[in-house]
Amino acid sequence: MTGGRDTTAERRILTDDRIDDLGEAILALTREIWVLTDRQAVLEAVLAEQGIDVARIDAYAPDDAMRERLAGRRQLLIDNVLTALRAG
Repeated sequence: MTGGRDTTAERRILTDDRIDDLGEAILALTREIWVLTDRQAVLEAVLAEQGIDVARIDAYAPDDAMRERLAGRRQLLIDNVLTALRAG
């Protein structure tokens, strides 16, 4: 895995005539980020209501297996976004 570094090769993904596609992609990602932000806030509130200290989330240190899963999911997200941008 890449450890969080974007290893996308130096290349031009979009041509000038596809700037609208880039705008659509940014808006779609922004909507998805908001959904995740909203769900995270709700999850933390529910955990707090159940007496779970949500500060543990920031202090959590994933083990190697979880780091690998997260790295794989991160790369899949990057690959999906790049595939969508190339599809035009």
